Amino acid sequence: MNGFDDLFVKDNEGKDSNQRQFDEKEFDKDAWAEKKKQERADAYALIDDGTETIMQDSEVFRDFLNVQARFDRYSVSNAILIAHQMPEATRLADFDGWKNHDYTIKKGETAITILEPGNEYTKEDGTKAFSVNVKKVFDITQTVDGKAVNPKYPEQRKAIKALISSAPCDIVMDSEKAGEKLAVYSPDADVIYIRQGMDGNDIFRSLAQEISVARFAAKDVDRKDCAFYAYCSAYILCERNGFDTGDFNFDRVPERFKKMDFKAVRNELSAIRDSANNISHDMTRQFEAMEKANRKRDDAVR
Repeated sequence: MNGFDDLFVKDNEGKDSNQRQFDEKEFDKDAWAEKKKQERADAYALIDDGTETIMQDSEVFRDFLNVQARFDRYSVSNAILIAHQMPEATRLADFDGWKNHDYTIKKGETAITILEPGNEYTKEDGTKAFSVNVKKVFDITQTVDGKAVNPKYPEQRKAIKALISSAPCDIVMDSEKAGEKLAVYSPDADVIYIRQGMDGNDIFRSLAQEISVARFAAKDVDRKDCAFYAYCSAYILCERNGFDTGDFNFDRVPERFKKMDFKAVRNELSAIRDSANNISHDMTRQFEAMEKANRKRDDAVR
């Protein structure tokens, strides 16, 4: 046998000896676990960095709200990660996801780090929990020929009608009782009073905020304790439905967050997200009901 013949000698498993040795070294469970642990630690550090930036910069806070408006199903932590890495993102997928849709990632593009739930496991106290995995995704603008996704907004009248349906109380048009406000929730009467003669933007914006206040009141939360959440929730709902947000001002955000730790800030952001999403979910049901009624009417005409 010459000096190279042994390369073609198979072991009893049908593999050549070099391949068998490679397979044994190919997967190191401990090294893999350590790598995943470090990836999670890096992601959590990135979340903290993003949270700190949100606390200090009102425009970054607005970026977070914009991301949460576009990606309503994403957690607060993931919205922070996206806002910190690519606030202008409009559609995300991992490498394989884009490949399956015939998109190719541009060379040199940096992936966006987010988190996704892993497998369920039992904690030491016996409760169930899910592990967390790091996921690398790319925005559509990072693909060859990919363009930012333009949102599709509902017609204003339909959006306002759907928003009205989400109110937990009556809405009464009464300029006198609305006072200096465009709209105001009265906890004593359990009614939202709204001014007459306003345009669509003012109606939607003012109603979105007061409906949020009314929903918090239903949970025994006073206006003073939920006003910030309601204001930010109204911003998200306006962004999500195509209404003007130019008059919203977040200059006082750094002062509000000044003495909070990162966890407390994320709790605040979660309250905002949940308030906006709960109203959005009710609006979606109304949109679906309107669409169903339209189809039924069209079928009757045919």
